[in-house]
Amino acid sequence: MVKTITVLLAAYQGEKHLPAQLDSLAAQDDASFRVLMQDDGSSDGTTAILKQMARDDARFALAGEQGGHRGAKGNFWSLLAQDDQPYSAFCDQDDIWLPKRLSACRAAMEAAERRYGAEAPILVHSDCCVTDEDRRTLQESFFAHQGWDAQAVSLAQLLVQNNVTGCTVMINAPLRRLAVQYGNPDDLFMHDWFLALTAAAFGHIVFVPQALVQYRQHGQNVLGASKAGLIARGMKALGAVSRGRERIALTYRHARMFRKAYGGALPKAAGEIVDAYIATEKMGRLRRIIAVQRGGYRMQSAVTRLGQIFFG
Repeated sequence: MVKTITVLLAAYQGEKHLPAQLDSLAAQDDASFRVLMQDDGSSDGTTAILKQMARDDARFALAGEQGGHRGAKGNFWSLLAQDDQPYSAFCDQDDIWLPKRLSACRAAMEAAERRYGAEAPILVHSDCCVTDEDRRTLQESFFAHQGWDAQAVSLAQLLVQNNVTGCTVMINAPLRRLAVQYGNPDDLFMHDWFLALTAAAFGHIVFVPQALVQYRQHGQNVLGASKAGLIARGMKALGAVSRGRERIALTYRHARMFRKAYGGALPKAAGEIVDAYIATEKMGRLRRIIAVQRGGYRMQSAVTRLGQIFFG
């Protein structure tokens, strides 16, 4: 029996780009999916667009907690808690999904479940291409643009730099149940980072090396891609001392939040990795640099690793 995928669509003030995204969802080549849509309290035409879609296509349904004003991460978490299907895929309102977005992630998920077992918490994600507001391609590969390493999926690496982009993510039910039970959206920086850490600590992360989403950049993105190249961004970042230190400080805050969220439920080895990283925050500079490197808490590009040394 083919397992159903629930697409979790979180919307807010999205009337401009939402119709195109909904069309791309309807055009998916995967035959077994549903879309759970939830508006976060928009004052534009978003709610009307979602209601019309639910009337027009039986695969699309309105979720049960509309208008909550929870913010992006809170809205996604609400949707996640309402899901009861084997697989969940996260969807931003302003992107465009290529037709194989779901089928390619399903194939990777099913292969991972055959390898690791159906009860293993698994996260699948992919590359995406970056476009401007009018869908003109800016970067063919978001991973290449960011200088990310697709193999950087260890818990130690993800504690200091997340490379999982929420709009490309699919998770299975074991990972969903863990995250919903222990995660508090009020404490998260973003939902995708918490899910990536959870998968790394309890299960597995699989990368699909295809751009399956057109990641649209515009003035209203909550988080997005920089237009500058990697070297230019790196030079600018190295000159922004306070911002660099804040970025490092965020990794420690997030690590403490993750440790607190799972407490004694965290596997012993994972707990030791998180605790060892948290402990480096109080070390002297040279000792901290050595401990971070030896522990494998390394960011993913030469520029960001240099930033760790300067600001860490």
